[in-house]
Amino acid sequence: MDPITEILLPKLEGVRQLGGYWKALCPAHEDREASMTIGRGTSQPVVIRCHAGCDSADILAKIGLAWTDLCEPREENPQRGEWTPHGDAVAVYDYTDEGGKLLYQVLRTAGKQFPQRVPDPARQPPWRWSLGSTRRVLYRLPKVIEAVASGELIYVCEGEKDVHAVERAGMTATCNPGGAGKWREEYSEFLRDAIVIIIADRDKPGQAHARQVATSLQDMAAAVEIREPAGEGIPGGDRIKDVSDHLAAGHDLRDLVVTWASGDAPPVDLAPDLHEFLAGVDAPYDWIVDGILERGDRLVWTGFEGLGKSVTMRQIAIGAAAGIHPFTSDLITPRKVLWIDCENSDRQGRRHFRQLERVTVLKGHRVPDGGMRLIHRPEGVDLISDEDAAWLLERVTAHKPDLLYIGPLYRLHDGDINEERVMRRIVTVLDRARIKADCALMVEHHVPHGEGANRSVRPIGSSLLRRWPETGYGIAPAMDADPCTEVRVLPWRGNRDERHWPKFLCWGTGADDWPWVIAPERPKEEAKTKKPWSPSGALGGTT
Repeated sequence: MDPITEILLPKLEGVRQLGGYWKALCPAHEDREASMTIGRGTSQPVVIRCHAGCDSADILAKIGLAWTDLCEPREENPQRGEWTPHGDAVAVYDYTDEGGKLLYQVLRTAGKQFPQRVPDPARQPPWRWSLGSTRRVLYRLPKVIEAVASGELIYVCEGEKDVHAVERAGMTATCNPGGAGKWREEYSEFLRDAIVIIIADRDKPGQAHARQVATSLQDMAAAVEIREPAGEGIPGGDRIKDVSDHLAAGHDLRDLVVTWASGDAPPVDLAPDLHEFLAGVDAPYDWIVDGILERGDRLVWTGFEGLGKSVTMRQIAIGAAAGIHPFTSDLITPRKVLWIDCENSDRQGRRHFRQLERVTVLKGHRVPDGGMRLIHRPEGVDLISDEDAAWLLERVTAHKPDLLYIGPLYRLHDGDINEERVMRRIVTVLDRARIKADCALMVEHHVPHGEGANRSVRPIGSSLLRRWPETGYGIAPAMDADPCTEVRVLPWRGNRDERHWPKFLCWGTGADDWPWVIAPERPKEEAKTKKPWSPSGALGGTT
């Protein structure tokens, strides 16, 4: 029975076959673009990848399947299916000493956990789930020793699955236990005078691991090369991450790309040729809010005090959660939002959001349950401290938002905002959170004090803050209008990509209006003749 065509594909929608793999709508999220790929693996017959980030186990659960329905490992191993602390094993890898005596085992689960165990006859079952002081050795050690003695080429991979893939291609391979970054100097002694090819996974941890191994072997082995799977600039190359993918895609070991060899300068990351790069397919915009915020964007939003800049942030956040564009009211894809208010209390937050929630209901698109999570910490957070930085990453990891608001910025630190060192620490933590959730990030900040409508809307503090975001906008009074009813939206840094923010906002008047709606642009000639706004008429209490 073919688990892909006979079990998996009949339960999916939008299935299309493209060469040696299939695309389909992911059942684990609201998918309109067939963002899931299904292919045949090397150590297990099915590989599932959702490019929106859904976990493969969650995908299967949504359609009533489990890995055990699909993924009997291809390598024969009577111990597969055994219990581990992280779920049943789908593969078991024996690590033995030079004479073939079992030292320990590494077990792989469907969730890509790798628990390790040592034989212990005094226990029942006879295993201890900790290596402790057990001697660590290379995988397939007896074969490696024999191949080195015979002058054969040795491939060093990142993991056991890749070792088996290389062995099926007819060559000798090994790896260290524990994966990337866990190479020990004593492993190199087994490869003394050998000719070694290190295969780097096509990601930063894999490439760093390959360099670590190469550095350890450079004065030990007869010759060392680092090679990577083919992928740059070729059709489907973005799906090739390791040598298993490389071989499954029909490539040969000879097609691996040399990135460094003994005697060369330190290895560097590969970059595609210009023509290969331009031949690639442009990824579509991944909008969180259509036209104004894309996944990964950093927005710093500023404005004159009392004009309603916080209202705008709340409007964008609840609109994204409800699936309503916050300015045009067009329907958009609802997004998960995490709102962390470090200035207002829970009581104040309810007042602020209650009317906005009513607007979404009147527009016919209530925020889905769980679509927006709110945390109020009026005491603020100090992202300079390790404790509060860890707290933020824990919230982001738990909620996995598409859009994260945290602010205002002056409540996120206990330092001098003018010091670049302080600001660098803050934005580093914010970037970690943004990358962890693969989300768009909104931060609210203040502008310098001053008089008149021509004040700058650039943020106060270190210049790093003005260089850091992709998007920087602020609101200021319209030249002749009551700031209670109309404001200008001014960019204080050039957008790094095309964005369509409104240039003027005016106060909504209908029951189902957002607080701020798009106002018509003013002719340039008219704007020049208008009297400057005076701060004496500024709106109070709307921040």
